Amino acid sequence: MRTAVRWPIRPRRATLEPMQQRGDDPSSRPGVRPHPVSDLPGLLWGVGAVSQRLGIAPSTLRSWERRYGLGPSARTAGGHRRYAELDVARVERMRQLICAGVPPARAAVVSLRSVGHPAAVLAGSRASSERPAPSRLSEDRVSTTIAEMLHAACDLDSAGLSAALGRAVDSRGVLSAWTDVIVPLLVSLGEAWARGDIGVEVEHIATECVSTELRRRTGDRRTGDRPGRRPTTSPVLLASAPDDQHCLPLTALAAALDEQRISTRVLGAGTPTSALVAAVERVVPRVVFCWSSLDRTGRLADLGQTAVGAAWVLLLGGPGWGRLQVQPIAPVRVERVPDLGAAVERIGGLVA
Repeated sequence: MRTAVRWPIRPRRATLEPMQQRGDDPSSRPGVRPHPVSDLPGLLWGVGAVSQRLGIAPSTLRSWERRYGLGPSARTAGGHRRYAELDVARVERMRQLICAGVPPARAAVVSLRSVGHPAAVLAGSRASSERPAPSRLSEDRVSTTIAEMLHAACDLDSAGLSAALGRAVDSRGVLSAWTDVIVPLLVSLGEAWARGDIGVEVEHIATECVSTELRRRTGDRRTGDRPGRRPTTSPVLLASAPDDQHCLPLTALAAALDEQRISTRVLGAGTPTSALVAAVERVVPRVVFCWSSLDRTGRLADLGQTAVGAAWVLLLGGPGWGRLQVQPIAPVRVERVPDLGAAVERIGGLVA
C-alpha cells in the first residue's frame, strides 16, 4: 500500500485559486523576479506543459504565482512564463502538501523553503535569507526533526522514529506536528521512493509509526469516559468515502479532536455508504466527517436515507470532493472544511 499522502489528483479549485489582489505583482515579491531563459540551465517548461505534467489547471498555477510566489523563474523575450525543473518541483511539493490537508498558505511556505528557488541558487544564497532570525531558527529545528526521522525511517529504526514522532507531538501538538513535520516527512519519503532512492518498506514503516503514535494519543474511543472529556451525547463519526483506502488523515483528526476532549469513532478506510448509514442510525451523532482523496471517491449517494429523524452535520474533508456540488440531503446539513485545523474548529463548535 502506498504512503497515504501521495494522492495523484487535481487540487480543489475552490480552495486553491484565491482572487488576485489588486496591484499584487508577483515579480515584485522577494526571490521570484523572473530571469531571462538563458540564465537558467536545463529544460524549461511552459504553463501548459506543467499543467499537463502535474495535473494542475493553468488558472491554479497562475493563482499560486500571484498569491504565494510559486511561479516560473524565467520569461522569454515575449513575456511567456517558463518553469525550470526546480520550479516544477516546488509546485509538485505544493500539490502534495495540499492534497494531504495542509492549508495552501502553509504549503507554499514549506515548498519554498524545502525545495528552494532558482533565483536564490543564481544569487548564491537561500531564498529565505531575508526572513527574521526567529523564523529561521524555528524552521531549522523543524528541518532537524524531519532529518532525524528520515534517518530513522531509512534505517528501519521504528523505535527511534516513534520516539522522534512522540517528541514532535509533545512539543507542538497534533495539528502543528501533522502540518509542519509529519506531512513533509511522508512527502519526502514518497519523493525518495519515486526516485528509486528507497524501497517501499521505508515508506511502510514510517506510515505505521505515524499511525501508531497518533492512535496512542486518541485514548479510549469505545467508552468516551476519559477524565475531562466533553460531555457530548454522542461521539463524532470519522470515515473515508467508499473505495477510498486512505485513512491516515482520519487518525490525525481523531488525535487532534482528542486533544480537545472530543470523543470519536473511526470507521476507517473505504467505508461503504450502507455501513456509514447504519453507523449513523446506531450512534445518532451530531457530526459525521467523511474524507475523500480522489475525485472518483467523492460522492454522497444515499447518505440522506437514514431512519434518524434528528438533523446532523456532514463535514467533507479532502480534495476528492472538489467536483461535488454540495447540496442539502435532508435531514443532513452538508459542509466542506478545507483542512485539518478547520475541521477541528468546526467540529468543536458543533459539539460545544
